[in-house]
Amino acid sequence: MKIAIYVQDMRASGVVRTMIAMARAFQEHDETILVAAYASGLFGAGDVAPAGFTAAAERPSGPLPRLSAIPRLRRTLAGLRPDAILSGGNFGHFTLWAATRGLGLPIVYVFSNAMERGGQPWRNRWRRFWSGLLVRGSAGAIVVGANLARSAVFAPHVASGKAVLIPNGIDLARVPAPDGSVPEPMAGPEPVILSIGRLQPQKNFEGLINAMAAARRTRPAKLVILGTGDPAYREALVARAAARGIADHVLFAGVTDNVYPWLRAARVFALASHWEGSSIALLEAMAAGTPIVASRSAGDAADVLGEGRHGLLADAGDPDAFAAALIRQIDDPVHPGERVHDYDASRMVRAYHAMLIAAARRPPAGR
Repeated sequence: MKIAIYVQDMRASGVVRTMIAMARAFQEHDETILVAAYASGLFGAGDVAPAGFTAAAERPSGPLPRLSAIPRLRRTLAGLRPDAILSGGNFGHFTLWAATRGLGLPIVYVFSNAMERGGQPWRNRWRRFWSGLLVRGSAGAIVVGANLARSAVFAPHVASGKAVLIPNGIDLARVPAPDGSVPEPMAGPEPVILSIGRLQPQKNFEGLINAMAAARRTRPAKLVILGTGDPAYREALVARAAARGIADHVLFAGVTDNVYPWLRAARVFALASHWEGSSIALLEAMAAGTPIVASRSAGDAADVLGEGRHGLLADAGDPDAFAAALIRQIDDPVHPGERVHDYDASRMVRAYHAMLIAAARRPPAGR
């Protein structure tokens, strides 16, 4: 069987890291090609090997890059003619959907983020409509977190069997062993709180900075953020840290292709997101053994952390409460223990592969 796995670009996101791992695993049994709309990003063909890699274009172009990618992506997929396509993240679904109209290629869509978000009633209505349209016209759909499976958007599709819950996982066999290295930004006398994620409002770095300012009223600590995003949003976060008097204790460290030395050097991993599907960074923190503080709104964090047995849960909208949880994890940490073994990627890979085999045998309507 020939499998194509689609991502929008090769940025250092949890979705891309998961799809790269999926491609390598599938290649053991099937011809597998990771297809990106754009080659731009931290990862490339060497990271995907032994699976194949191709990109429709080198980098985004024009004022509407998701639209401009459609013709080239269509030509790429028409040439490959895979037996099934796995669409790896919400951000790229539209481009793939548009590029494959009339090609008769069965697609399994992965939904990795909440469709309903606070304060966005009209956009929520659009997301509900659009996700329903995708699921109904697909060869199958996957939701990555129990919170998504329970949502009003996806629960009917899960009940009908059109969508299935497959929890996110990570390949524990590929987690590098500790080597004692400490990235330079993590060094120093202050305990370091690490957060990982794209610089966008979803991740609620504003709330995390507010919590850091509250925490520093009682004890020293430093916040390091791994991730890139909108430069204007980054500058707004820098200004927020300065306004709260902690500019010298908040560092934006860019991206890395190996988060584990950073996680092992951190005293706490913080996930303050307003919404998530199922955070890969959270699982990586568990694999590193790093004490965790996560917001209850961060997707299935409460399920993953066993309602506080494997890490602390706090309201990221309450800076004092989140700060108290950060301080407690510094002083008297609750460690994740062996919980991450419940999220080993081998289970996820088998379930995804079964979905794609079924998709190839049961093409979408109109093929």
